[in-house]
Amino acid sequence: MLDKRERYSLLLDYYGDLLTGHQVDVLTEYLNEDFSMSEIAEHNKVSKSAVQDLIKRTIRQLDDYEKCLKLIEKDSKLDIILDEMKNENNPVFDKYINKIIKIR
Repeated sequence: MLDKRERYSLLLDYYGDLLTGHQVDVLTEYLNEDFSMSEIAEHNKVSKSAVQDLIKRTIRQLDDYEKCLKLIEKDSKLDIILDEMKNENNPVFDKYINKIIKIR
């Protein structure tokens, strides 16, 4: 199970293209580069509370995207099916497994 930071980093990977560049930059600094909110505020020349608000709103937005689109949920289910297919040792399955892996 993913912790909150890992989960939101994953949501950012999936839905980052739906956010503004500024939202992506701030969330990347916070989640992936481990900057403090104060460091992000200083870097962006805004207040710490502005950074907190932006992060909160953006995280809520990412949660909403996943609730509607369920891409991570579907991808997890697909992983389970692929693992089951791999365990069958069926050459026909192997052909399709490789096609699916190339798409992902």
